[in-house]
Amino acid sequence: MRTSTRRAVLSAAVTVSLAAVTALVPSTARAAAPRPPHPAASSPGTQVESVSVARRDGGTAQFGVFTDTTGADHLWYRTQIAPGGAYRSWRQVGTARLNSQYPVLSAAEDADGRLEAFTMEYQSTDIVRVAQTRPGGPWSAPAAFGPSSGASVPFYFGYPYLYRMADGRLAYFAVYSDATDNELFATVQDAHGAWGPWTDLGTGPEPEPVGTPTSVTESPDGRLTVVAHLWDASSGYYCEITQLAAGGPWGPWRTCATDGCTGA
Repeated sequence: MRTSTRRAVLSAAVTVSLAAVTALVPSTARAAAPRPPHPAASSPGTQVESVSVARRDGGTAQFGVFTDTTGADHLWYRTQIAPGGAYRSWRQVGTARLNSQYPVLSAAEDADGRLEAFTMEYQSTDIVRVAQTRPGGPWSAPAAFGPSSGASVPFYFGYPYLYRMADGRLAYFAVYSDATDNELFATVQDAHGAWGPWTDLGTGPEPEPVGTPTSVTESPDGRLTVVAHLWDASSGYYCEITQLAAGGPWGPWRTCATDGCTGA
């Protein structure tokens, strides 16, 4: 009887002790709680400008100019984990401070999947380009991008316009200023993604100069057509210019009000 009593008492003590230890073990150790597949993206500040880029795989890349707690503007981007799915967290593109008064932003994807963005740095009206050194890889340092050294962009003519051609190459259009005029310039990538020479498309067919394109289209034979609004002209006043051959020279400007624009 005494031995049985001792065993019963010992068994009860062990049961109580194990229950106490089990109660002290966190629930995650017993059965791990399910985690969300990806962390929610946090905002890097107050967004003042944004642009979305449709990618060749069906996904989307988003770029944004954000103002941080010190009042400085910086460029950030994020990409989708899968087309139509959730986004990865925002990542800053370099450390350069951007023009907070005119937060210019244009972006696109190259034929090989690299992302490029065009913006203005702090206290500057010069366009700079940043690009991934490889798809999904690090970013290049900002570099001036224009037809000549020190060529500035009058912000009121519109942001740079990027058009992705049928073969994946990018065409870039922007109005640049020199000592006397504001003129529309164009440049197109080669098959390797390098930007080619600059083409001066002039000021347009009217006394009012053209702004950046409102649309760019490509014909089946590869010729580009640009439709642009005449700056400081009445609403709906457009003009058009078309390449004479794919990758070749451009024809004359046409005023849509009288000639009619095929691409309008």
